[in-house]
Amino acid sequence: MNTNSMLQQELIDEMENAHRGFLHQLSRFSEQELNRVPNEGSWTAGQVAEHIIKSNGGILNKLLNGDVTSITRPYDEQVDLIKNIFRSEDKIKTNPVLEPSQPPHELDDLLKSLRQQKDQQLETINQKDLKELSIELQFPPTPNGLTRYEWFIFMIEHTQRHCKQIASIYNKIS
Repeated sequence: MNTNSMLQQELIDEMENAHRGFLHQLSRFSEQELNRVPNEGSWTAGQVAEHIIKSNGGILNKLLNGDVTSITRPYDEQVDLIKNIFRSEDKIKTNPVLEPSQPPHELDDLLKSLRQQKDQQLETINQKDLKELSIELQFPPTPNGLTRYEWFIFMIEHTQRHCKQIASIYNKIS
């Protein structure tokens, strides 16, 4: 197995694990619980799921159709930064474009969208050069952008962060 296919397989495994965990947590909610606000000013589990779908969908679209360029730096140079940001307990401000709509949300629709999105992510991992820099997407902590590989790590870490959030929501409302 060459390094590119090892890299792809590693990302596929991580993406599948992140989705499996998120879908498992989301599936625990009843339709009513899905739309229940845990604390004033918080999102419902349905809103968290919609946020993931919006965020990952926007990134995926740019990774599939956006302009890229080659790089001279290591393709995974920003991975530790991404992981540190998403694994911290700090509140992260959401881009207004990625804010979810108000409830109600339908559990089956969210699960279906998340499954379709995972399939698109895996297809993109297999089809695109992961070491190219995506020049149409910006991640403010990194002024020079991220590679496709780093954007996939971003989506994995982002999904895992929100997986913990919906587990916490479930514990508060059940």
